[in-house]
Amino acid sequence: MDIAAGNGRGTGTSGVAPEAELMFVQLASTDIPWEGPSVVGKSFGDSVQLLEALAFIFDQAGTKPCAINVSLGTNGGPHDGTTLVEQGIDSLVRQKPNRAVIIAASNSFADGIHAQGTVPANGQLDLPWRVGPLDFTDNELEIWYGRAGRLEVELIDPSGTSVARVPVNKSGTVHAGNDIVVFIANRLDDPNNHDNTIGIFLSPEAAPGTWKVRLHNATGAATSFHAWIERDDQGQSTFVPPLDNTHTLGSISCGHETIVVGSYDAHVAGAPLSFFSSAGPTRDGRQKPEVSAPGHNVRAAASTTSTGTTRMSGTSMASPMVTGTAALLLAEAAARNRNLTSADIRKALLTSARHNPPNVAGWDPRYGFGRVSAKGAVSSVMQQPVTLIAAKLSPKRKAGVIRAAASTKAATHAKKSKGRQAASRR
Repeated sequence: MDIAAGNGRGTGTSGVAPEAELMFVQLASTDIPWEGPSVVGKSFGDSVQLLEALAFIFDQAGTKPCAINVSLGTNGGPHDGTTLVEQGIDSLVRQKPNRAVIIAASNSFADGIHAQGTVPANGQLDLPWRVGPLDFTDNELEIWYGRAGRLEVELIDPSGTSVARVPVNKSGTVHAGNDIVVFIANRLDDPNNHDNTIGIFLSPEAAPGTWKVRLHNATGAATSFHAWIERDDQGQSTFVPPLDNTHTLGSISCGHETIVVGSYDAHVAGAPLSFFSSAGPTRDGRQKPEVSAPGHNVRAAASTTSTGTTRMSGTSMASPMVTGTAALLLAEAAARNRNLTSADIRKALLTSARHNPPNVAGWDPRYGFGRVSAKGAVSSVMQQPVTLIAAKLSPKRKAGVIRAAASTKAATHAKKSKGRQAASRR
């Protein structure tokens, strides 16, 4: 919140929209499992409470323009925008103008958590999955493929022993005494996108080393798939090199109306990408992230302190830079009696983004359509004429706008925000 809208008294550098009104919701993520076999097929995309948190903020904002930052992410899910949370966010943003939801892209680019391939017709393919010797945590893997395919899954342990083979629409378990060591669910027709998915869970009792996920294709057509290993900050398992680090966006970072943000290092000449900043596209081929922002070694207010600051790195730091910029856009539009749709906000951010780097005129899988320019985005709105309304604007409506900006003030804050930057990963 300091990065997006801090007043600068603690850090000496104000946030992007320092006069915006603030609202904070502490997320309770207790409605989704985080350990044990029940984690299979679940991610942040299934959290009703997360969606309720966003709905609460929009309800409280009422008629006021509102930009919401979501610096959260896991790796599981279909990565095509069809999770219930993503569909719900899309619906909330479309309900009214002057709404924006900005989400961190995720920090998984260098984690080795994505793989893709094609299982040949009437053939098989092995997907190596490495669990480290000091990994004492649960591990989970998801595979997604098209609805027309039919893949059986076999799991081979590090000793080369096949421990389970599960046909389509079935599940299987491997026990050690009364404990479940392996759980596999091979499910057809996901209710949200009607594609097929395979989920595999390994308990901490599962042997370390390289497991093989063997996919069997009994049909006459080749079947392509994507696979993701779930986020595990205490013991991240990985695929085996050579790695495919595309499609590493977070579980809720693939929606249609959200604006997803990658990270670069503004402290270094050339503004290089942060090594962790996740890459698109989405599984259904859409171009996300949309934009990037400083997210490396950013200094901001430290939670649980009254005046302390901290430095952190992550797309969680880059996302609020864009959220603050969206607040400035909304405030400038309100000062001109204009409404902005999510498409308007997206267009202003993307068309004003800086391109050197990235040294391409179009979309880059990690920079997005470029590096955010608060000044450029606000200027694009300032170039639009003030809308004259015959009826008087009520005092209540005037008070309702985010108080970040009439014209020149918004541009001034946009310039000041340039100095914000990001060291420990979130």
